[in-house]
Amino acid sequence: MSIFDRLNNTLKNPAFKELLKDQRLKEVMTRREFRVTEEYFQREFLSLAVDEELRGLSLRFFDGYGEIAGEVKKRLLPFAIPFTARFTVQKVAFTTWEKQVYLQVEQIKPLDLEWVTTRLVGKIPFLSCREGVITCDLARVPRLAEFFSYRLKGMLLADMLTVKELSLREGELVGRLGVCL
Repeated sequence: MSIFDRLNNTLKNPAFKELLKDQRLKEVMTRREFRVTEEYFQREFLSLAVDEELRGLSLRFFDGYGEIAGEVKKRLLPFAIPFTARFTVQKVAFTTWEKQVYLQVEQIKPLDLEWVTTRLVGKIPFLSCREGVITCDLARVPRLAEFFSYRLKGMLLADMLTVKELSLREGELVGRLGVCL
């Protein structure tokens, strides 16, 4: 039995195991890279934002940027307006006191509807928006919050890790981990 198998069997936190279900712990530890598919984000986050005014939301990742598409239906209009919003990763702040990702809203087509962004962000409790920058507080994401509170021999496991780089690639979000000793 390898050290990675022992570590995987030792960690009993269900949130940690769920995060690693699609990828092998050995690959995460040796390559220090994780990948999250656009389908995961669609299932876990965008499904929270759908209502009678926001319909048919979909999320796609491309090389260097992401795009949310859907339709907006206002009561005064007899038809729905299709829209797309493009965003990029602006910055990652991953320290012991701050675990946040900042996304820059690049453009919204066909119109710059500020209320669309506000409505989308307002439906998801760990997102906030200010001046075209969407902030995702990773410590408030339900599955990640459990992982961030996991202690290993009295120390928070998340305090030993940092996210060095976060990028959007075709169909997935890719992050590079660093270890803080």
